[in-house]
Amino acid sequence: MAWDVSRRTVMSGGAVGAAVVGLGIGRSAWAKRPIKTIVIEEAEVPESRLFAETFVNSGRAAKIIRIDRSLNGLLHELAIAEGVLVGLTSDPAAMIAEQILVADGARPLLQWTHHYRKMRWEHRTEGAPALLARASTGWPTVLAHHMQDALFGDRQTAELRCESGHCSLDGKSPGMLVSWAFEVGVQQS
Repeated sequence: MAWDVSRRTVMSGGAVGAAVVGLGIGRSAWAKRPIKTIVIEEAEVPESRLFAETFVNSGRAAKIIRIDRSLNGLLHELAIAEGVLVGLTSDPAAMIAEQILVADGARPLLQWTHHYRKMRWEHRTEGAPALLARASTGWPTVLAHHMQDALFGDRQTAELRCESGHCSLDGKSPGMLVSWAFEVGVQQS
């Protein structure tokens, strides 16, 4: 399947020309070995699809796991996954994934929340608030770059809360999303 994110989508997310502030977990921890990144995409959630497309287009996604609203495939796929699992999903999917992964010994790396209120998305993340504050409908694209920096760059630990620019909620969006990452089955050195 070919992935195509239009220039308009990227521009609306504020990704073009934006200097993404580094947020990662410590470059030395990740620089020792390449880590396979597996992206969980909730196929019926537009924000999740855009987030996953950004990971694919950046060359960071080794695999995409698509789940539907009934979360079919999530339990089976999580059991066979190894690497860093990332996702921007609805809260039920994020909560179920966290319970399963932690029970199986996965290491939590990050969890950020995103709520739609008053015609805007409100984000609780770590790093630079201006990055997501400038984004409107393309905020999942900006978030994907933000998360990549958090996982593979230098990290600032201050928790931030910001609001995206004015935007309408897509009818298929649940309006409450969680971006998350877990390290699964990777030997710690």
